Amino acid sequence: MCVENLFGGTTVMSFVNRPHHPRESMTPKDLQGRLRGVMAFTPTPFRQDGALDADGLAAHVDYLIRSGAHVVVVCGGAGEFFSLEMDEYRTAIKTAADAARRRVPVVAGIGYATRAAARLAEHAAAVGVDGLMIHPQYFVEAPDDGLARHYETLARAAGLGMLIYSTKASPAGPSLVRRLAEIDEVIALKDEHGDLAAFTEMQRALGARLAWINGMAEMRAPAYFAAGAQAFTSGIVNFAPRITLAVWNAGAAGRADELQDLIARKVRPLAQMRARHPGYPIAVVKEAMNLLGLPGGAVRLPLVPMAPEDREELRRTLIDLELLRP
Repeated sequence: MCVENLFGGTTVMSFVNRPHHPRESMTPKDLQGRLRGVMAFTPTPFRQDGALDADGLAAHVDYLIRSGAHVVVVCGGAGEFFSLEMDEYRTAIKTAADAARRRVPVVAGIGYATRAAARLAEHAAAVGVDGLMIHPQYFVEAPDDGLARHYETLARAAGLGMLIYSTKASPAGPSLVRRLAEIDEVIALKDEHGDLAAFTEMQRALGARLAWINGMAEMRAPAYFAAGAQAFTSGIVNFAPRITLAVWNAGAAGRADELQDLIARKVRPLAQMRARHPGYPIAVVKEAMNLLGLPGGAVRLPLVPMAPEDREELRRTLIDLELLRP
């Protein structure tokens, strides 16, 4: 596997048939203390024939860590967890844990209903993942009691620190978050709902009991920094780590003007392209990686590749941002 290294040129990397040495997972409390900075949500690369590219995933986890990401998340929405068969899901989780080699925390997104999710959580703990991000339940509108029991079951199955994941389609309201915070293994809230008033209310009520994560990425970083977020999630870090880390450094240091300038000049063009069509939040990241010689790979149905004209626009944008040579 050849990937572009941080200093130009290529690095040959192979992770096939490496022996697995289980790594000791962090305690929930230790993980909570490490949820600071940039959380890189890595895509799951698929080959053109549709097969999982485990070598590509391992190489990319290594790239993200060497690039300065503070936490790596595998099998999130950006990782198309919904498209993975169960054996692939397990392979992706193990691959990320092995590739990280204890350098940064590795968090696995855990989807599906409770029985399947518990099996995945057990596997994650067995292969040395440090924490679990619990995906919202879709299609079914689960009551708070059922969701609380879902988290309790996963806590018993894995014993790992867990992140609540709140979205527009499945928001975790203050009453549910307070109830989930009674579970020792629940250690953070990732807010992709975008309701800053609710985010602030929950933070004031629970304080340091949870780590507070901006799940709206770089574009909403100023507001979430002001609201006390300790970390933010990122997709563009997969191909533009220097931009994402510059955003983090400016925000964490309170350099508001620099932060706004970075977002306007560097982040907004990419964010607007990702928001152009359904599925583009993932497809744009993967195609940008491919253009830069990184293992983005293909998307899986029901997602589709970028339109040729959009791909060309993305190529020009990467050139304008000095990420790609003309």
